[in-house]
Amino acid sequence: MVRSFLSFHVKAPLEEVVAFAQGRTGGAGVYLVPDPPWTSLYHEALEAQEDPEGVRAFLEELSRLGEALAFFVGEEENLLFLLGEGGKVRAELRTGPELGEALKAPEALSPLLRGAQAMPPLSAVQALAAHFGLHPDHAALGFLDLLEAEEEEGLPEEVVYLE
Repeated sequence: MVRSFLSFHVKAPLEEVVAFAQGRTGGAGVYLVPDPPWTSLYHEALEAQEDPEGVRAFLEELSRLGEALAFFVGEEENLLFLLGEGGKVRAELRTGPELGEALKAPEALSPLLRGAQAMPPLSAVQALAAHFGLHPDHAALGFLDLLEAEEEEGLPEEVVYLE
């Protein structure tokens, strides 16, 4: 099975992220998973759209709460990684046949992103997540993964679901 997923992560308390996300569900579901200092968001509508510009716009808004990350992997061979803060994207990595190749980063992050660029997308996601102190498994999940876990009654109690 070819896998695609999208995850967002922000250094902000769960309560702030819930308030932020309530008006931005796009008529679909959003899972919020606390992992202090991070809160992870898994957005059904944005994941289904597979639109890099939609991911960018959401990340820019989310990054007003604190440092924010977005990981999008499309069909296991395309990767979009974004780092945002203060409403702006500070770093971007795109790889794969559908997304093309792009790397924009502050000098201190350039070696990290160049290294990730040379990896398969899933490995890059896990390496980037670990660098930022985010649990690699949280970065490599998407909305559909959490939906499946919920159907199998495998979600932790602290997960918040918004519609």
